[in-house]
Amino acid sequence: MTPKRKAATHETEAAPNLPQLCSEAADHVARARLALFDESYDTDQALAHLDEAIFCLRRLLAHGRTTHAGGGAPGLRSV
Repeated sequence: MTPKRKAATHETEAAPNLPQLCSEAADHVARARLALFDESYDTDQALAHLDEAIFCLRRLLAHGRTTHAGGGAPGLRSV
């Protein structure tokens, strides 16, 4: 079962729910780990979940940059 991206309307929310995005990213990383260490050793499934986790983290970064550029609360910093 390949994870599917959310609808485009969810991706373009002005103020995404940051804790929910973090939780979603962590969930995808956990599922990727299970796919790798499960008896099936499904690398395609693991990569799909890691791609989704990266997508969530990019949304977090974009939100942080938008918030910071708009003069709002300090945004997220990249390391």
